[in-house]
Amino acid sequence: MKIFISHSSRNKNYGNALVDLLIGVGISGDKIIFTSNDAYGIPTGQNIFTWLKSEINEKPYVIYLLSPEYYSSVACLNEMGAAWIVENEHTMIFTPKFKLDSYEFQNSALDPREIGFFINNQGRLIAFIESLKRYFSISTNPVLVHQRITEFLQRIISSEETVSPTTLKSGFQEKSIVSVAKEMESVSATKKDEAVNNSSNAQSESTKRFFFDLMNEKLKDEEVLLVHYIIEAAKYKLGTGWRESVEVDNIRVWEDIEDLNDKLSRNYSAVLRRFEFKKLIEVSELTSYGNPREVQLIERMQERLHNLTDDISNKISEIVKSNQIDKANKTSGDNSEQTDDLPF
Repeated sequence: MKIFISHSSRNKNYGNALVDLLIGVGISGDKIIFTSNDAYGIPTGQNIFTWLKSEINEKPYVIYLLSPEYYSSVACLNEMGAAWIVENEHTMIFTPKFKLDSYEFQNSALDPREIGFFINNQGRLIAFIESLKRYFSISTNPVLVHQRITEFLQRIISSEETVSPTTLKSGFQEKSIVSVAKEMESVSATKKDEAVNNSSNAQSESTKRFFFDLMNEKLKDEEVLLVHYIIEAAKYKLGTGWRESVEVDNIRVWEDIEDLNDKLSRNYSAVLRRFEFKKLIEVSELTSYGNPREVQLIERMQERLHNLTDDISNKISEIVKSNQIDKANKTSGDNSEQTDDLPF
């Protein structure tokens, strides 16, 4: 079986990152079909439509890389229809800004009730790689797999942060994103500046207080462990609500790799409540019913974690080390401590 990545050419940056992840965890390059990269695309001299039809009829494992651009492409929709007809094994992966409630997705050949995941969801990525073991040879080294997923997520985050030179078209006129942004910024500029300054000041105070408490040993170990987890996993967004169990499972894998006790995974809910009380996190994603399902570190906190001083790094390392356990004792766990009921 091969893996066929059905995608829009406008999303080839995500596709290339996905190819590198698959190869990084052990899948051979000759098992991957990705037409936006010549190394994994259509052989020279082949008719594109005949070749793709032949490959799809061989029933590859299809990864649908879904995005607004995908649904605006006739070629992509034809690929989807052809793969759907032959009932291929498949997975739906959504680009970060894809809308699950979009008309196109809700009325396409794919079943919108089927579980897919966003490409920047670490927990789901781990589960996805694990599921591929049914069909492909995946590395049994958990550290290597964890590293490849971390590298992949860093690449996705960097891709999202890169400013695109795309232009916006309106009739016969074209305006660059930069010029449009400048026009928008001129509206209520004073009020916006005031709001930004107030928010920035509040974030600075919250962040400053956290690191003051860290250096004066006023934080619980699990709070410091969560910060260490965020740094090691290179992720600033965390699951909450119905996504909390996925995040906890992900933390348990990380604790096992790092030879840590289960203090963070057992107290994850309490730590999030403490971070919320201290105004260190904010809701970044809601369910269709308006309930939080993802939170993220405030921007100023993210900036500080990118530029930690040596004394803070050493303090974090000291606390992490105190929570490491001997491999021989992992199975016994740490049952002497109780989960906090209060957020502070």
